[in-house]
Amino acid sequence: MKLKAKDIARELGISTATVSLALNNKPGVNELTRNKILNYIKESQENGDSTIERKEKTIRMYNFLQKSGLIDADENALFYMGYSEASRRARSAGYKMDVVFVDHSKDDFVKLLKECEEEDDVAGVFLGATYMTKEDYQCLRGFKIPYIVCGHNFEDMRTDSIALNNRQGVKTGLTYLYESGHRDIMYLRNSKDFYNMYERRSACNSFMNEKRLQQAENERILDIGDTTQEIYDNMYTYIKNKGHIPSAIFAENYEVTIGVSRALQSFGYRIPEDVSIVGFDEIPGAAILGFQPTFLRALHGNVANIAVGRLLERIKRRAKESIQILVNTEFVIGNSVINKK
Repeated sequence: MKLKAKDIARELGISTATVSLALNNKPGVNELTRNKILNYIKESQENGDSTIERKEKTIRMYNFLQKSGLIDADENALFYMGYSEASRRARSAGYKMDVVFVDHSKDDFVKLLKECEEEDDVAGVFLGATYMTKEDYQCLRGFKIPYIVCGHNFEDMRTDSIALNNRQGVKTGLTYLYESGHRDIMYLRNSKDFYNMYERRSACNSFMNEKRLQQAENERILDIGDTTQEIYDNMYTYIKNKGHIPSAIFAENYEVTIGVSRALQSFGYRIPEDVSIVGFDEIPGAAILGFQPTFLRALHGNVANIAVGRLLERIKRRAKESIQILVNTEFVIGNSVINKK
């Protein structure tokens, strides 16, 4: 029978996490305890009782859900895009990857982290932090396993953060509209509130201020709804009620692009002849709009791949500094913008 870390912990009256740290020569264990563990193993092996069972090392991904605790089809697609790249990078380095979804309405994150530390096979933690809160992040104080933050930036020096460069994306799209002669530009936002969206809205306001366009903030950004159907319904009502139709629209995500475009087309507006549109995110191939969108492609897979790379450096204790990495979007020009110059 092979000797397991949890058996050593039980015999010596210490935690499994402490045994794991000692076996992997990691900090966090005093010399007296470390020697106690190593001597116990040595004596056991000399007596022919057992050998140490070493599990395949794991990278644990904690993926935070929205406050509703639900994950819709769009989020599901984005999650698997990132997970597949992260898992592939982890496997290439000899690690397996598992996923724990964190539901704010049900899960105690402090308890999850404590249980994680007590497992002897978790080498590092990947935080899928799109919906992670500052309160969640504070739970990591004193956490002994290497970790990185992906999809958020808490401006903290304890570890690395890797995220989309949302500001670059929005500025690129709005600049394209502006340089195409558009001055009456409206930013139509999704109802979702999280880090990426905050960054995009902030970039919009900065751009509007810089170019001295709409003066009032409520003239710049209009909340148009959540799902594609809800966005379509709200935009349809907005047009029906004689809401202002600008010469150009920046759509905050692809649900907005789809819903708004279809509502405009229902009233006979032509894209781009009557209204130009630039959107954030690539539109799924199933969405047939009758035009080729101009959009900012968010490279979610690249973000996840880079994040795992940095985590591996931390696991190997090669990363001495903490860094923030912003992955730029890719600008794809279709035929949804008309040049008014």
